[in-house]
Amino acid sequence: MNKRKRPTESLTLRIDKEMLDDLRIESDQKMVSINTLANQIIKSYIKWYSPAQRAGIMFVPKCLLIPIIDNFAEYQMERLADQFRKSGYEETLLMMSKENSLPVILDLFDSWLNVSNLQFDRESSEGSLTYIINHGLGKKWSLFLEKVFWYIVKDLGITGARFDITDGTVTMKINLKQ
Repeated sequence: MNKRKRPTESLTLRIDKEMLDDLRIESDQKMVSINTLANQIIKSYIKWYSPAQRAGIMFVPKCLLIPIIDNFAEYQMERLADQFRKSGYEETLLMMSKENSLPVILDLFDSWLNVSNLQFDRESSEGSLTYIINHGLGKKWSLFLEKVFWYIVKDLGITGARFDITDGTVTMKINLKQ
């Protein structure tokens, strides 16, 4: 979120040749330098993967998640979001970010969207922030995400957040002027 130039240091690493070859291929495909790609990998590890392990977060492939979701009724997805809240999502957020504030949670949220490979747009304008998330998991997942996001903004004391859902997307608009 903070785009200011930060101090850097140099580091020399020994990397397995096959892995380095894979990094070179990926850096070419993404049209970024190996240095940039390595920094992205390290940042993802520090901001997401390492804290996610400590917080007990695990990854589930979409091909497994979709049939599970399909077996729930819509009202059950809302209940599931409520259970997620009651079972301590705040503790999970604190394990992941060490702080429970909007900027930190949004940074964590962006990390989750990126590592989950979800397509999203994030727009800031005149005191508001809008996310459009294309998850491709159906309306029931949209309902679940909407409810979880609603709890998060409510628990942070943010009023006037608006949500719109479709079968494959969730749009969230947050008023940052409180």
